[in-house]
Amino acid sequence: MARIIIACYVAAVLVSECTATGVTVDPVLARIQTRGVLKVGYDPGILPFTTIIANQAAGFDMEVARAVADRLGVAVEFVPTGLDAAYDELQQGHFDIIASAMPYAPEQGWRARFSEFYFDDGLFVVTMRATGARWQESALGVVFGSDADTYTRRLRYAGTIATPTYFDTPAELWQGLLCGQVSHVVVSYSTALRMQHTHDAVVVAPALTFAPLVIVMPYDAVALNDVVNTTLATARRTGAYTKWGRQWFAPFPVPTRCEQ
Repeated sequence: MARIIIACYVAAVLVSECTATGVTVDPVLARIQTRGVLKVGYDPGILPFTTIIANQAAGFDMEVARAVADRLGVAVEFVPTGLDAAYDELQQGHFDIIASAMPYAPEQGWRARFSEFYFDDGLFVVTMRATGARWQESALGVVFGSDADTYTRRLRYAGTIATPTYFDTPAELWQGLLCGQVSHVVVSYSTALRMQHTHDAVVVAPALTFAPLVIVMPYDAVALNDVVNTTLATARRTGAYTKWGRQWFAPFPVPTRCEQ
């Protein structure tokens, strides 16, 4: 019995040492290293996180994926998918990670592993200046059919706010704010960043909701998860996050005149 206990202890130490020295039993990372390619699943229609430019995958999340591939020392291949099928395809091995503005989904934890939160795309109130007025009592704008629309409808039905002014697109919402049709707007943080990049006078209030985005991996990708998290931390520290944000959260066009 003593020999069995000692053997188990030695085995545990060896596994620990192998992991510490970079030799891992992570099958996903081993597959990537053998293949020499990191396969990234993405939905190409989630601007500014994912898109296609000149037949190439592009966007904020594609920058993150390329940084992960660079850290691993492998090439990167982008595999288009639909978000409704992304978890199934990940589990089937069609790609190694999903980088596509994926919300944190703990209910998928039985088959997926999540990176640290790399972006909070929750809802924020934005105004052109600090007016001191409560946004609930101000002329409020939202994009029709957006998450902000759903959020403010609940408040309106509860009698907390008046009926907002609806706009068809974020660009039209921006113009409405800039031209004084509304004094406040409710938008996602990615849209708020675009507004901030357009005009220095934009003021973003504290968040109304929390919508963390993550990189998704198979459940057994333990070592790969460490690599992804290290890549995210490095990007924040080196300023790459700011660079990517400036590149992909592009300013809105400024209207040449406002309708009277």
